[in-house]
Amino acid sequence: MNTFKKGLLAGAAALTLSMTAQAGNINVGGVIWDPEDGADFSSNTSLVEDQLNFNPAAGPIVDELTGFGIVNIFNGDLVGDFCPGCELTFQFGGFVVDNPATDIVTGDFDLLNAGLETFIGFTGGWINFYIDDTADYDSEVFASAGSEGAANALFLRLEAHEVFNAILGKDLSIGSILSSFGIGSDKGVGSSLMDAVSGLAFENFDTNEEADGADITFTSSFHPYSDQSQADVNGGYELFGSADLSGNSIGIPEPSTIALLGLGLLGFAGARKRKA
Repeated sequence: MNTFKKGLLAGAAALTLSMTAQAGNINVGGVIWDPEDGADFSSNTSLVEDQLNFNPAAGPIVDELTGFGIVNIFNGDLVGDFCPGCELTFQFGGFVVDNPATDIVTGDFDLLNAGLETFIGFTGGWINFYIDDTADYDSEVFASAGSEGAANALFLRLEAHEVFNAILGKDLSIGSILSSFGIGSDKGVGSSLMDAVSGLAFENFDTNEEADGADITFTSSFHPYSDQSQADVNGGYELFGSADLSGNSIGIPEPSTIALLGLGLLGFAGARKRKA
């Protein structure tokens, strides 16, 4: 076999390995998913969150959205399949109410559908996802969804991607529509765009392929506990619900694969030079 053919085969083998690394399942820190399986990236989560309060007479002012939860489904797979032997949890915070608090207290705030729904806008915000190799998530304990423990790794940090909102005429991170509002009665939905900024899976989700160049679309729904005494048991978080995330994800070749591809290309170059 002549030198050129050997170089050609070496390059082809390296290219095949590189393509294999990018196709099929992605494994980041033990979280496994196939970007070609159904939606490119989608997940469903369960969450609990704090009740907002803008009326000093009803208790401490709470104008920042905080909470935590666990990922139940990742690209159609249950946790035992996408995170075998581990769990993927998250904490969120920093979403601050932008509507004037005095307007909300007096009832003179933005209304939709002739007063049947309340719109609340937020600025800022973040979501941190953690890989935990111990299945110890507890919906009553905020810390159980975080980074406590040496084995817990930051899988992905998302930060709010603010966009112009026509209702308030300003940039917002979340727009939330509530069908009922007040202590013990908050119920509604929210939506947001998020950007990947760090974590083990940062490069896999830093795609800029959602609306306005964001990386992830985030939607949620929330309700009060039917028995508000449950909030005291549940670490003081009065609301529960779910959230869906969707977007695009990509496989990142391992450094060894990239190096092998480089060697294959050198084989091409060397063979061509010697033949000339």
